[in-house]
Amino acid sequence: MKTKYWIICLSIFFVACSRNMNDIYTGGGEEEEKKINKDDFFDFITTRNCQLVIDYGMKVQTAFYLYDEYPMELVGNTWEFKDINPIYAASTDVNGKFISKVSLPAYLKKVWLVTDHVLVVSPVELELLADGLTFNYADYKAQLSAGGRSRAIMGGVGYPDGYDVLGHWDENGVPDYLLSEKLDIPGAFLERCSSLSRSILVDNRNLLERFPELRTSGNNDMVITKATGLVATYFDFSSTAWENMVAYYTYKEGETVDIATIKKTILIPRSGKNAPKSLVGEQIRLKYWNKENGNYEDEFPKGTHIGWVLLGMGFGKEKGALLRYSNPAYNDNKEQRSVLLSDPELDNCFFMAMEDNVDMRFNDVQFAIMASIPSSVESTPSIPDEVNKDEISYVVKGALAYEDNWPDKNDYDMNDVVIYYSSTVVKDKSSNALVRTTTTFTPMNDGATYTNGFGFQLDDVGKEHIDLVRVSQDGNVIADHFDPDTEKPVLVLFPNIKPVLKKPVTVVIGFKKYDKVSDMDAYPPYNPFVFVNERSHEVHLSGYKPTSVADESLRGTGSDLSQDSNGNPMYYIAEDNMPFAINISNIEFKWPPEKVSITTYYPKFKQWRDSFGKDYKDWFLYPEGQ
Repeated sequence: MKTKYWIICLSIFFVACSRNMNDIYTGGGEEEEKKINKDDFFDFITTRNCQLVIDYGMKVQTAFYLYDEYPMELVGNTWEFKDINPIYAASTDVNGKFISKVSLPAYLKKVWLVTDHVLVVSPVELELLADGLTFNYADYKAQLSAGGRSRAIMGGVGYPDGYDVLGHWDENGVPDYLLSEKLDIPGAFLERCSSLSRSILVDNRNLLERFPELRTSGNNDMVITKATGLVATYFDFSSTAWENMVAYYTYKEGETVDIATIKKTILIPRSGKNAPKSLVGEQIRLKYWNKENGNYEDEFPKGTHIGWVLLGMGFGKEKGALLRYSNPAYNDNKEQRSVLLSDPELDNCFFMAMEDNVDMRFNDVQFAIMASIPSSVESTPSIPDEVNKDEISYVVKGALAYEDNWPDKNDYDMNDVVIYYSSTVVKDKSSNALVRTTTTFTPMNDGATYTNGFGFQLDDVGKEHIDLVRVSQDGNVIADHFDPDTEKPVLVLFPNIKPVLKKPVTVVIGFKKYDKVSDMDAYPPYNPFVFVNERSHEVHLSGYKPTSVADESLRGTGSDLSQDSNGNPMYYIAEDNMPFAINISNIEFKWPPEKVSITTYYPKFKQWRDSFGKDYKDWFLYPEGQ
């Protein structure tokens, strides 16, 4: 981050690890000013700035999210998102690419990549390497396809009795009749489908209750008004643990349909969360059964009606599938089990969503249907326009722990002031510019006899880029502007921790729309500090500069080191290379008891420090005796 003043190169790390970290400062006596070799400085950061490179290989802007654990869980027969937040979110450019530095907890070894896009497999588990993370979706799909090849099912046992097929599929359900050259799908259509699909996945409500306009009084069959070809595209976002199949049948207006005996053709042999990920984005050409000449044809004649069948748990079975029809008249209790949605701007693009069981979210089977001839399909209800689709967000959380005896050396129990924080970072989906941050600071421990206040400074964003400041507690606004006496944006949240212990304080900061402030320029918890007994006695994280009202005369006194061996200024580091404050990222820190040093209570802390952060990045997960 820009607020740090010393960056240790990896090459320095390996050399410096062998040094005695308790005897690294120079100086021959009290008369000589205490200094530290700049190569020996450690900043005690528990985050790391990673180079994140993502390429989806599609000319569509795509929102994505990083999670620190697998974000889904099986509830009954449905995969649902856990009640957790992503640790990072952003959007690619219009070419599906993203390259930027991002800040992540240093202890993480892997993340799960989730995207809003219906043609992209999600979640994907990715390893965090030393130099960051690079993900190329085309390479990933190629690996999936190469690993998913298996023998074909040829004996007619791979599908229920009474159904016809367009070809064969292997034991994993991958058809041999996928299109070798895919049709381009309009980006605007995909964006609308993706927005609705993600909202269905994260919202447990009945889709027809959310959008009553999608209820039908007739059926959800497709009606062909001009002769046309049709192509179906596999979508992601299926939430079902069932292994479903999809079939279709055709009939003419006014024709009597015996649903038990009408010829039905399997289109999608396997769909669901457990289906091969390689199928996402693949395409199948629908075939029209011409019963007069007994052949399949590529074109559906004018006046053809297409009905749909979801065969719940049908994959690999000859009998026993639970049948759900697009025509509610054929379903138990005449329930609506599908919605066929038109794109509001493109008259040849349709979104099919089907329900296999009881949650009625209609995301057990989802696929696109594109007609080759414009205006060749009768209009259906439009894809709903989702709310807040122009914003994305993620959560940054952690704990701040302070020693308030600075500049003098203390017991390093890091419990004089302990504050938990959680911040929701909201960005503009199209530009990745920061919209606002909403941060809650909760004072958790006061282990000091001094009177300690708390605040923070924005180091890399000027007041002129901010158009909203609101500090509230217990539902009451207690401040709506920055400190007028400081050069940079500074907020003091409370002057004394004792009366506000365990009482959260929430800070909302809004950023001007056209200034395009980066989230890395205002990354929570910003530059947080405590002030001891009086406002000018500030204690900050190592390497962070004090505010313009801090007492500079305290620097370099007591145990504080004010410069390195080259004369460069240093901030809030002790002569034994210990911090006076620390930010523990992504965890609710368990602070040491009174008078117990953090190096004693957390035995791996010293090894982490001695290795310059290379080893035991998760030292805070292992208190003494655990």
